Amino acid sequence: MMDIINWLNKPYPFIDKILNKLLISGLFGLFVFIFLSLFQPFGITEIVDNKSVYLLGFGFVTSLAMIISYILLPLLLPKLFDSNYWCIKKELIFILSNIFFITILNYEYYVIFDYDLTTEHSLIFFGLITASVGIFPVTFMVFIREMYLTSKSKKNALELSSLIEQKVKKVPENETITINTDTKADMLKLNLQDLLYIKSEDNYCKLYFKENNQVQNKLLRILLKNIEDQLKDYPEILRCHRSYIVNKNHILKISGNARSYVIHFALCKDTAFVSRNFPKEMLI
Repeated sequence: MMDIINWLNKPYPFIDKILNKLLISGLFGLFVFIFLSLFQPFGITEIVDNKSVYLLGFGFVTSLAMIISYILLPLLLPKLFDSNYWCIKKELIFILSNIFFITILNYEYYVIFDYDLTTEHSLIFFGLITASVGIFPVTFMVFIREMYLTSKSKKNALELSSLIEQKVKKVPENETITINTDTKADMLKLNLQDLLYIKSEDNYCKLYFKENNQVQNKLLRILLKNIEDQLKDYPEILRCHRSYIVNKNHILKISGNARSYVIHFALCKDTAFVSRNFPKEMLI
């Protein structure tokens, strides 16, 4: 049981590119059309005229439901669909919810355009058929994809960590930097090499830095983009994620999972995420 729970809590990537969402929605609608054409459940065999057009409607409704789930819902509920905290459990719940939503829309389509079918089916029957068609292959796909992505990320992360360990680190000049905030009276002045990383928290940023051999942090009212612009002339300071800026001189190692790469620091147990599109060689 614990193995199943641990697997369900494993990180998993949420599809974030619009083009990929549209492609998956379209392909899933095509799959529904092909499945119904081949197996013809719900009394479809009784239809003589315009059968292909009728079945194509189920595919269109399915694609529409998935577009709403994959594109509209994340826009309305961004915190719920935060890709940084997406896991297998959330993915499977999302898939089940999506199947339920597809069932309702397809049932409404079935009721409205029933083509005078002699056999009427209930919403529950519709749901059972839809779930039986989708849930098992989708769960298997999630399982295989998680294994593949985790294996690939771990291998790449080990290679990056090895290169980081082998790199001869130069001792940089201890230059003082000043981070000006949206409030003129509030600013932070520190040595550049004492800065560990910066994390975005809505309209604020929390800066983590070394002071008196201890890791301290300070919350400033400023956007991460503003700090990025202020520190753009320092090559060791990298924005590796939409929510993180790191000082690569303090990177201890890189780890990987199915969702992303994770930075581990030498001076603390904290971690930072790395965007999937970020060039990983820049961390070395």
